[in-house]
Amino acid sequence: MLRQVTDRFFGYYPGTVALVTARHGETRNVMAAGWHTALSAQPPLYGVAVGRERATHPLILASGTFGVNFLPLAQAGAVQGTGIYSLHDGHDKHALLALESLAEQPLALRDAYLHYTCRVTQVLPTGDHDLIVGEVQAVYYDPDAYDDQGLLTAPPAIYLGRSVYTTTTEQRVTHGP
Repeated sequence: MLRQVTDRFFGYYPGTVALVTARHGETRNVMAAGWHTALSAQPPLYGVAVGRERATHPLILASGTFGVNFLPLAQAGAVQGTGIYSLHDGHDKHALLALESLAEQPLALRDAYLHYTCRVTQVLPTGDHDLIVGEVQAVYYDPDAYDDQGLLTAPPAIYLGRSVYTTTTEQRVTHGP
């Protein structure tokens, strides 16, 4: 039952925080993105909201590509660190947070249970962020993180807000046929 009114915009968590990776030339970065979503299955499109002042923003625009990585709860400290530290302050977050990339795909983080490599198709201004839409070019995943039905079994890092993370339980409820 709703009982209070506020001018504070909140309540869109819990949710997973994606780590968005970008590289242009010799400069690379990784940032936490709480606002991200699948947009289309055909073609496969994924969108991430990135503040225009973020160091990742110009890297994505210049390269025309970005990565979307999902890490397990065991990596919540690294997920949080990518939102605290900034390339603008000279931090190489990959090195600082021990986030290794795959040799064959430098936008994919080794500890991710799921990764999308995306080619930018649209940039839509949305208030203080741009929604950067990418067509998914490749999907990398850890088969040990999924069951035979393709359902995630690894404990995802679920962000509750205010630097607090949790994960799902093993209990599952199926509704319908």
